[in-house]
Order: sequence, then structure tokens, then C-alpha cells
Amino acid sequence: TSYKSLLSTPDQKGMLDLLVKEAFRRIGLEAEIVFNPAGRSLSDVNEGLADGQLNRIEGMEKNFPNLVMVPEPNMVMDFVAFSKKDLAIDGWDSIRGLRIGIVKGWKILEENTAGFPDVTLVPSETELFKMLDMDRIDIALYDKLTGYEQIHLRGFEGMRHLEPPLASRNMHLYLNISHGNLVEPLAEALRSMKEDGTYDRIVSETTAHLMIGQNGKD
Repeated sequence: TSYKSLLSTPDQKGMLDLLVKEAFRRIGLEAEIVFNPAGRSLSDVNEGLADGQLNRIEGMEKNFPNLVMVPEPNMVMDFVAFSKKDLAIDGWDSIRGLRIGIVKGWKILEENTAGFPDVTLVPSETELFKMLDMDRIDIALYDKLTGYEQIHLRGFEGMRHLEPPLASRNMHLYLNISHGNLVEPLAEALRSMKEDGTYDRIVSETTAHLMIGQNGKD
């Protein structure tokens, strides 16, 4: 994985850690989650240096042909605008005139704000939310779940996400093609976890302190 947050933690007790480990347990295997920088993690799986990648949008196999996607989503990631102001937004064009902050490398956010007049790229989410706290930007674009984690960890006040989300994407587990035989069993395991309540229990236990919900179904 390329996450170090409530989604995936060093002790493997993050939301995605527990979901994926349980899915593997149900098919008789044990998963070990290790951290890799975002730029390397997909390449490592593509080259067979790692077995899988925890959480990516659909279509990664187009650029990494040795990846196979588990079709059942791990979660739905909502990309939202956080603000200290009560702004009305509805789609990308509605934020064009605002001062926007983005973490460099988040392609979906960079591509949809390309050509906007006032976009600041920052190296990490820490800088992003500090800029919002200091009123140097009007909105911080980030994913809703880990955005609230940052606000909670840093003790920032007066920030909230604006509805509706700018984009929502199903997030999937990817495996090296050599493990293609595991794709359907893992998809079925994830579906069964959603049906029997295990999925919702894990999500609640790992995110309830943020007081927001997260839906991993289609």
C-alpha cells in the first residue's frame, strides 16, 4: 500500500488492512501489508516485486499490464472540497474562481483543475490543511475520509467538507497477474463481508471517532 493513515497503519489495524486481511482469511490465506511510496507501489506489483496493491481506482491495468483487478470494491472514495466557508458548489466548474489547494500527485484532482487560475500544489496533506487553516486557500481538495482524519489529528476547527462530492470512485485491490486465480474468490469474500455485516463493523470500528460514514458498496 501507499497509505499511512487510518486506511492502513504500521500495526496493520487500519480500515483497509482489516478488510483485506479478512477477505484473504476467508479464502484460506494470510495477507501481510507493507508500505511503499505511491510512485513505486504499482510498479513493484507490476514487476512481481510485491503481490498486490491495496486501494486504487479502476483502470490501472491499462498502464500496468501485469496487474489484475479484484472487481468488488474495497470502498468508495469521495473527493471533496474542505472549507471554512459556507460555499455553494456543484461540480468542478463551480470552484474555478476559488483559491484551491491540492496535494501534488493526486491525478484526479490535478487533471480536473488544470487551467484554473489559482491552484496551489503542496507536498503533503499536512501542508494542505495548514494552508486552509491560515486562510491562504478557500478550499482544500482531498478525499473525505482521510481529510477528516487530518482535521481530527491536527485539532483544526471550523473546517468541513462541502456537498456534493466533486467525484466518487470505486477503489479496488489489485494483484500481480501470477495471482489471477485469487481474483474471483477475493471478490466473493468481499461481497460476503458486506452481506453478513463484517464490512460495516470494521468500517465503524476504524472510523467512528471521525463521526462520518463511508459506504463501500456500489
